[in-house]
Amino acid sequence: MHGREGRGRLSESVVAVVSVLACIAMLAGLVMGTTHVVGWVFDAIGLASPQHRPIVIAHRGDTRHAPENSLASIRAAKQNGADFAEIDVRLTKDGIPVVFHDRRTGRLDAGGRDVLVNSMPLSALQRMIMQQRGMRYSVPTLRQALDDASMSRPGQRRFGLLLDIKMDARYARKVADAVVRVVEDSKYAGNLMVMSANPYAVMVFKSMRPQWHVGLCASGRPDLTQWDDDGTSEARFMDGAARVETVRREVTAKRGGKQRKHPMFRGMRGEAMDFVVFRARDVTSRLLRNARLRRIPVYVDSVDSYDAANGLLRHGVSGLLGENITPLQQACSSYHGLPEPFSSPDDDDRSQA
Repeated sequence: MHGREGRGRLSESVVAVVSVLACIAMLAGLVMGTTHVVGWVFDAIGLASPQHRPIVIAHRGDTRHAPENSLASIRAAKQNGADFAEIDVRLTKDGIPVVFHDRRTGRLDAGGRDVLVNSMPLSALQRMIMQQRGMRYSVPTLRQALDDASMSRPGQRRFGLLLDIKMDARYARKVADAVVRVVEDSKYAGNLMVMSANPYAVMVFKSMRPQWHVGLCASGRPDLTQWDDDGTSEARFMDGAARVETVRREVTAKRGGKQRKHPMFRGMRGEAMDFVVFRARDVTSRLLRNARLRRIPVYVDSVDSYDAANGLLRHGVSGLLGENITPLQQACSSYHGLPEPFSSPDDDDRSQA
């Protein structure tokens, strides 16, 4: 009897402490910034929390209303309330960044022509007619996508693009040079994030533009993070140390030969990423805990329902990617409560699979 009463008093005490801390957070947030203070409170009570206001990202644009990666899909994502449109970027034979997912054209070409995108100059690629869901379009350039995303009416909220860079590690510098040049020449005024499934490419982009928001796309490959449970990461990128040292020398040279260590090389722990993207089925408590240790926002793709989105938000996820953005928007707009610790019986097994 005494044990049950003691447990009851303990539970009441925990609730009281959480309530007091939450009130402190709301008051202090008026002065210090809500996200910072609420994050501190969640740390204090051992819960997960989003690293920033949860965002909705339309995967390849709003593909419910337009073909994937088309200018129309970007416009639809913007008009229908997404915070970002995720689009895929790769280079043509003449080095022009275009918005196209596949390495080859066969899946989308209306005439069934199947050729490598990087084997064709831009002029030839744009003469090809692509088709999806009965709608025809031509492959847009990154510059066209940036220009379209930048257009806004007075009072309209700021929209953003998440560029998923498709590349072979051998051409990381070439692709990064081309993308940076186009973005900066365009005078793009919207929000911008860049990601790649290639860890070396993440390092290259971060070395070139440290102020950019650059992330690792580990969708389907959570092992790419190389995270250890003690809060460190091993820099096992492609050929390993040789590639890392190449980028280190480039960063040092840009700083006039001074050996000040860029944060991305601190302890060779791979902190280059500003965010990480995981597939919904791969998310585990271990991954979220490791991201939390590093203060790295987690975005989750392949989210297709309100319940899935709501559950992920409650466990501290900061962004949701999906093809149907409506349930994701509903989950984000209705999310006001304290996050919950994420756990499942087979977490540890799945995180090692």
